[in-house]
Amino acid sequence: MNEPTRNSPIKKSQIFTESDLIVTDENPSAEQAIKPTKSFEEIDFICEQSLSELPAAMDDSIKPAKAKRWSLLATLSVIGLVLLVIVQTVMGLLDSFQQSPWLFGFYASVLSIVSLWATVITVKEWRKLVNLRKVSDHQSTAERLSQSMQMGEAKTFLAPILAKYPNNQAKQQYLQACSHEHNDAEIVLLFEDIVLSERDLLAKKRVNRFAAESALLLAASPLAALDMAIILWRNQKMINEVAAIYAVELGYWSRIKLIRSIVTNIIYAGSTEVITDLGTQLLSVEMTGKVSARIAQGLGGGLLTARLGYQAMSLCRPIAFNKHNKPKLSHVHQHLLGELKQFTSSMMSKSKPKQSQTVDSSE
Repeated sequence: MNEPTRNSPIKKSQIFTESDLIVTDENPSAEQAIKPTKSFEEIDFICEQSLSELPAAMDDSIKPAKAKRWSLLATLSVIGLVLLVIVQTVMGLLDSFQQSPWLFGFYASVLSIVSLWATVITVKEWRKLVNLRKVSDHQSTAERLSQSMQMGEAKTFLAPILAKYPNNQAKQQYLQACSHEHNDAEIVLLFEDIVLSERDLLAKKRVNRFAAESALLLAASPLAALDMAIILWRNQKMINEVAAIYAVELGYWSRIKLIRSIVTNIIYAGSTEVITDLGTQLLSVEMTGKVSARIAQGLGGGLLTARLGYQAMSLCRPIAFNKHNKPKLSHVHQHLLGELKQFTSSMMSKSKPKQSQTVDSSE
């Protein structure tokens, strides 16, 4: 055997890992064939992020435009009419004073009473309109505080709102749950989960009751004009009661503004919400239309009433709804279907004895 030479240097020890000991049986000939070149169009490179933002862009594109201010000509016309009324009134009082002091006193007394009454009504309506406008400011402030880690501002913000609500169990539970260790976001969350959830439950019950009544009235009434009058009257009453639940007092102009806002929000609602709600409504109407056209008409009117009520809730609520607690029409149509089925079954049970009586009399 050949002995190693003494002059050859000793090699360093090598450390092998497990991956180095794996025997590869790969054969270059077994490699996959090279795929042919593929050309891509520019449209193929649309990123998923832009697709996910598409519904939001659609919602932003259909938002209502801001209300336009009066033009200079319209403003001058209104000012001229007011000045004309004032000048004519003063001239009439002066003429009556020259004719008879008693006649002047009578005219002046009546004018003072009417002016005082108009001033009181104007001030009350203005205050109610301001209170309604404050709701949107409250929603913006609550959204900001829901992300704040500071302390103290939320309690000051919620104190006047809480004072308008009745002193019930939910209010006492909220006051007991509040602590000095809670930050603004936690205080807003407690107020929404304890106090507003109780208000929301009352408002939903009220809306469901009015929706069921509207559905039954439309299903039972044979006159379309009478149906529309009843629905309009009932919807106005529902809006007043929903606003009262959230401690929002409505006057004449504030009620008109709220109704306009409700209609505007329904028209310019998000595309996803519109598709979902209309799909629910059309499917329910189609299913019931196969049974009875009048039942389908009642269901459509009831769903419309419920949609108006839910929009009134969202506009009167001091904290805006989120995607988790926002009421939806899908939770209402089952209740309306049950009410209408019960109504039709009762009507059919009443009609059967009449038919039997007519058959007996004919025999």
